[in-house]
Amino acid sequence: MKHAAIIAELESALAAGASAQLALSLQRYFPEPVRLLGVSNTEVVKIAARAFARHPALSLDDWLALAEHFAQSQAYHEHFILASALVAKVAPGLDDEGRLLERLQSWLESDVSNWAQCDDLCIKPLYIYLKRRPHLLARIYAWGQSDSPWCRRASNVALVKFVGRSENFDLEQMFANCKRLLADGDPYVQKGIGWMLKVASQYELQPVLAFVRKHLSLMERPTLRYAIEKLPAEMRRTFTQAGSVTG
Repeated sequence: MKHAAIIAELESALAAGASAQLALSLQRYFPEPVRLLGVSNTEVVKIAARAFARHPALSLDDWLALAEHFAQSQAYHEHFILASALVAKVAPGLDDEGRLLERLQSWLESDVSNWAQCDDLCIKPLYIYLKRRPHLLARIYAWGQSDSPWCRRASNVALVKFVGRSENFDLEQMFANCKRLLADGDPYVQKGIGWMLKVASQYELQPVLAFVRKHLSLMERPTLRYAIEKLPAEMRRTFTQAGSVTG
């Protein structure tokens, strides 16, 4: 394989940074067993950066192929985080007419196995890519109709950093997506809705309040709790009490 030596180099770097103690500590964030080396996300990003510095002749396509390998590896959680870090390095330089979105959607649907991988992909490479191509933001909402819960979660999480910061962020599309997902049975999708509404409330308070009031009877308690987290205490109390009655 063309990239075998670099794959071995990256795997060796991950193994060298592994900590059984950290792996045990990280496991508490996941309800299900996760295969962990015990390498922090910060260190994984550094490993990716060092590899880029050592191999300046590799093309963007080469790095994307390496990222694809680690995304599909499934050997350890950190392999996927490394794939995300590699994509984040190449995302600014891509001129691919949005094809990276198709690749990352495929990862969400086939390779992501926990919320941390989903969110890392959304907050790092996806954010970097979309920040330079804001006209592509609208494509993310379609992910809310995916069969994959991670893709449905990403339809909100991938956009949270654009609320109030990009004129291409469509508040009405966001509300429509959240409404469609309120009946979703996946708890991480529900938390993604709450996260989006919480962030939106800091920029568009009145529309968010109107949305929560209108759909309060449909909202799961964890979703509501996340959504109102940044509201004044008295307002939170009112919604919590009303939610208890409707629930």
